[in-house]
Amino acid sequence: MGFGFQNVGSFIRECNGTTLRYDQACLSILTDEEVTLWSQYAECDGCKLLPTATFPKSDPIIVRTSDTLLYALKNSSGIICKGSYQFGEYGQYVFNLTEGAKNKCLPRMTAEPDAAYLPILTTILILLSMATMWYVVKGIGKRVVAGRLYARFFAREDNELGSETRVLTEVSVVRPPVRSRLRSLDIFRGFAIALMIFVNAGGGGYSVFAHSTWNGLTVADVVFPWFAFTMGEALVLSLNTKLRTAMPRTTAFYQVVRRSLFLSLIGIVLGSADSTWTDVRLPGVLQRLAAMYLIVGALECALMRTTQNITPGRSLLRDIATGWQQWLATILLVAIQVCISLTVAAPGCPRGYSGPGGIHLSAAGNHSLKNCTGGIAGYIDRTLLGPAHLYRGGTFKELYRTVVPHDPEGILGVFSGVLVVQAGAHATRIMLAYNHARARIMRWIFWSIMFGVGGGALCMFSKNGGPVPINKNLWSVSYCLVTSSMAFFIQAVLYFIVDLKNKWGGRPLYYAGQNALFLYVGSELLKRHFPLHWYLEAPTHAQLLATHAGAMLIWLAVGVFLHRKRIFITL
Repeated sequence: MGFGFQNVGSFIRECNGTTLRYDQACLSILTDEEVTLWSQYAECDGCKLLPTATFPKSDPIIVRTSDTLLYALKNSSGIICKGSYQFGEYGQYVFNLTEGAKNKCLPRMTAEPDAAYLPILTTILILLSMATMWYVVKGIGKRVVAGRLYARFFAREDNELGSETRVLTEVSVVRPPVRSRLRSLDIFRGFAIALMIFVNAGGGGYSVFAHSTWNGLTVADVVFPWFAFTMGEALVLSLNTKLRTAMPRTTAFYQVVRRSLFLSLIGIVLGSADSTWTDVRLPGVLQRLAAMYLIVGALECALMRTTQNITPGRSLLRDIATGWQQWLATILLVAIQVCISLTVAAPGCPRGYSGPGGIHLSAAGNHSLKNCTGGIAGYIDRTLLGPAHLYRGGTFKELYRTVVPHDPEGILGVFSGVLVVQAGAHATRIMLAYNHARARIMRWIFWSIMFGVGGGALCMFSKNGGPVPINKNLWSVSYCLVTSSMAFFIQAVLYFIVDLKNKWGGRPLYYAGQNALFLYVGSELLKRHFPLHWYLEAPTHAQLLATHAGAMLIWLAVGVFLHRKRIFITL
């Protein structure tokens, strides 16, 4: 008896005449009676099983392989069996429910799946090989090319802020730092923007490089707050220089407002593709950055101390003393967000509900969450901005079968997002307050631990538990704390390797970090155009990973070109 399975080459298989895509498998049921498959994916938190197909009337069905499938098989007498199974990509499976068959409740594999994550390992090895070859060529060039030619193409810039770090030349001559940029900051920003370009391009089609369905944390979820963190670092660094050179605070505030306005306008233009004013998306990534930048920038313009209080010193609490007023205002904003989220109920929704709505928690008999997507945060956005001006997609939409829109860059999330930018600002205040590298690194690590433990406690170190789960769609406080914790740690590591030990120049990420905004805007405008985008009729993970990584490398090359031409595009 045939099951509609057909192998087509080593990567592409078919399921009853339909070509399987990546993250898909084929499932059929062999039965002597009418059997209904009820199923739901484990990612759908608290969702009831839904009727999926009836056999033998139905043809083989396609199932997702990126998540575990929960299932139950029912006949006229009731449940035959139930369980869960993680299918493999391009695999073909069958439930054998005929009389005398063994292990009826487990699907039997009839065609082996492919190794879905092998392309990631291959790509990593290729990139590491390319980096190794670059440094080998650079090392040879260092010894062959004459001094001036080498200095022109390979000499690295020193770190800023006049730390006690010294750079040793080949003849062991001590040379003090002379540059005005913090190299590790540009590298961190370049890393964030490169990862953001890769994720926005599609991330090879992998779920780990896609945003979480609702609660949880993936690689795609951390790049935005990391970039916001570096924005806070650069903000304080820039304002400190301006205010210490006698720039009026009102002038500095005007510059902050102007940059925020331009960021917002650029963001709205980017989100207006194929839209009219009646349905253009008003919130967005750049709009969120602009709002957080404006709030933190206003606080810094009003409260930043440029006296001896932030000169190098050894005081144990000097970093807190120089920024306690800014933190007090930030905590107040975060408290407002938390109080509204936990105590104000959206119409027809439970108090404190912050789930995806739709069929969420339907397994417990809760059918009143249909219009509760995003809880009070979603309701505020739909009321003030209008449903037509919100993001109409979302990884949660299909899974939870939601009926109302929700924008992950909504209004209420700005208040909690300020915490991330303020954390970046505090990272720079630590640098300004302490001129000893050890003191800086120890404090970055300390705050990384404190933020991480605080965020973990709010979600009880679980995905869906605790009073405030980690949620990028809402920019929950736990999400902001955990991502800031990661950013503090990354900054400490990069500063130690790059600025203190001079073990890595950070190229080409360093170059990308100098024109991060331009690279992001350019990648968003052109991400659907050749050669940054390739049409693939039946793409595999390997093909998608190659094209998306290629798009990222092209933009990194643009960053290198702009650096070589000494072009720095800023607002």
